[in-house]
Amino acid sequence: MLQGSWDKVASDVDFNLEIDLARFLDLISRKAKVLDFGCGYGRISNELTESGYTDVMGVDPSCAMIERGRKAFPGLPLLHLDGMDLPFSENAFDAVVICAVLTCIPSLDERGRVAAEITRVLKPGGVVHISEFCSEESKSFISGLGLPMRYSSPKELRDLFASFSCFHDEVVSATTMSGDSTSSYRAFIRKALNKAMHATSA
Repeated sequence: MLQGSWDKVASDVDFNLEIDLARFLDLISRKAKVLDFGCGYGRISNELTESGYTDVMGVDPSCAMIERGRKAFPGLPLLHLDGMDLPFSENAFDAVVICAVLTCIPSLDERGRVAAEITRVLKPGGVVHISEFCSEESKSFISGLGLPMRYSSPKELRDLFASFSCFHDEVVSATTMSGDSTSSYRAFIRKALNKAMHATSA
């Protein structure tokens, strides 16, 4: 997940993509256990905490990002993620936030593994809020930071969680860190209450 590359620019970037905070506040209890996946330096984790959420955990594969976040927001629980496997049990979280994370994972295989891990740690009936830069057609490119990126179509992003039900999504105007106008895809999707797991008898 390019953690080494992000370590090199961790002190230089100021992320700016927003989540749909108002809708999140309406939908998700302040007592919910929330995972901020790919938290960077904890910007969204801090925003959620300041909004009244009492159990927010941020994880990121960049050591330097986590170090920056711990200095900026010393009260936040921010965890360095070593590899792609989340160090949490199944059904550990009520909600997961993914903000400008998939954009930074150009590999479709890695994206699939991330989606599978998020699904594993999310409780049945739990909600994932996606906020990602998007485009009508998927495109890969090298960002101004020199890092590979991928803008996806809304359908490509939704298909990562094909087993989830989508109860709100929209494409809204956004601005990149370099100030360019673009679009972002915001979605609220729910994991099924009844997991389709049928044990086979030997």
